Amino acid sequence: MFDNLTFINDAEKAEFRKYLKLKGPCLHKQVYDILSEANNGSVTYYELSSLIRYDKNLRDKLYIYFATAEEYLKAQLTNRYDTDIQLPEYIHYKKDIINLLNNLRERMSLSPSNLFYKLNIDFQALLHICRIKDIIDITDNQEQQLNKLRNHTMHHSMLLFGQAHNLKEAKDNFRSLEKQLNTFVKLLSEEYRQGFLSDINKLNGRDERKYLDKFYLETTDVGVHIKENN
Repeated sequence: MFDNLTFINDAEKAEFRKYLKLKGPCLHKQVYDILSEANNGSVTYYELSSLIRYDKNLRDKLYIYFATAEEYLKAQLTNRYDTDIQLPEYIHYKKDIINLLNNLRERMSLSPSNLFYKLNIDFQALLHICRIKDIIDITDNQEQQLNKLRNHTMHHSMLLFGQAHNLKEAKDNFRSLEKQLNTFVKLLSEEYRQGFLSDINKLNGRDERKYLDKFYLETTDVGVHIKENN
């Protein structure tokens, strides 16, 4: 399965065997095959393990910022609106979303908010309500992109390569991921946006000692971009 995988010492071989059991051979084979095609042959264990670790660190970072974004959206919604209806225990069905949208009223006082105390809501439902109420400026397609990114993050799916089998499919996934991440940047409040972009730049180490020389995220004036070539 890994005929052209090279190691610099026995410690790397032992580490490879350990993580092959912990993370599974399928993940390692996916990354190995794409790197092998990109490198025209051999793959170092350092690059293979660094890319898997990088993707895990990206998901961990996104997990934190998704929690921040969700908290921010809930604050914006409950600060502006309230409702007098009885809310379900968890809002995620379409009928419950429509019912809440139809029964939101502007919050006119500082009295206790029924919406604040009862709002237990699915992230996509929260996104949709905030979009419809013009709390956030995103399109329907961007709403779907954000929900997909969150689901992949929360379910520990590989982000950089997605479900790609080869280099072409991986590059197609890069374009989708870039769109998702740039929409996510737009979702964050200004106070957290720069922090997120700064953290993205730190994921690959310092400029003088980067973990990866390709397939990592970098930020530019126009947003987040995946660097494909060394």
